[in-house]
Amino acid sequence: MIITRYFQNKVVRTIFLIILFGFVVCCMFPIIWTVMTSFKTRADFLVYPPLFVFQPTLENYMEVFRESDFVKAFGNSIIICLGVVGCSLLLGVPCAYGLSRFRFKGKGNIAFLILSMRFAPAVVVLIPMFMIYSKLKLINTYPGMILIYMLVNLPLVIWVMYGFFKDIPKDIEEAGLVDGAAPAYIFWRIVTPLVLPGLAATAILTLIFTWNELMFALMLTGKDTQTIPLAIYKFLSYTEISWGPLSASSVIAILPVTVFTLLCQKYLVSGLTFGALKE
Repeated sequence: MIITRYFQNKVVRTIFLIILFGFVVCCMFPIIWTVMTSFKTRADFLVYPPLFVFQPTLENYMEVFRESDFVKAFGNSIIICLGVVGCSLLLGVPCAYGLSRFRFKGKGNIAFLILSMRFAPAVVVLIPMFMIYSKLKLINTYPGMILIYMLVNLPLVIWVMYGFFKDIPKDIEEAGLVDGAAPAYIFWRIVTPLVLPGLAATAILTLIFTWNELMFALMLTGKDTQTIPLAIYKFLSYTEISWGPLSASSVIAILPVTVFTLLCQKYLVSGLTFGALKE
């Protein structure tokens, strides 16, 4: 109440908006600078002080698309991310629902075991996974990359969705049981629509973590399955850094995640009440 009355003051509200705008500019400046650099020539980029007004060029993007490895890596990342997001949600959502609703012996231990899979850094399991993948001949394969990323992201999916399922009143499910609905129908047609905001947020997080991952991709992929972080890394060499193509490839890499986030935006802003009324 005090805070609301405090922000009714125009001077305070103006100061707050100025600070907020400055914070947003600071956060967005690296992205803005990368986009600007992607349209600069090498001569424009090396000028000091930096140019903010210049003649834009598409040469950097043309150079990126002339690299067949980058185009293939872009497609590989899309295939792998779609597989990881789909499989992680397909397995993680029912598991999260079961942990949030059912009581069984060892439930706490199982929940802790799932969470503990995120405790150790990826580098700890990198060598063992490389040896296992070598024996199973999963290196440089799509199923192998989807599997490793799914194992990494599954605990995140389970625990994020667990919180959303816990917030749904059990009375809604009990009403469905009274009406004669089967448990599977209640889960898919009543409960799942209510957690669409959670599904959207979880899918976005899984996509971002998979799309940007470099360590496993560096060790477990080959020429046929390399992902976009590896393709971007190739613009760095011992002799120089190709800032123009590097910035252009970074901008291209940002686009799929941005588009996916915009497509899921309507679910992110949806409330649980809306889903209940819709049903």
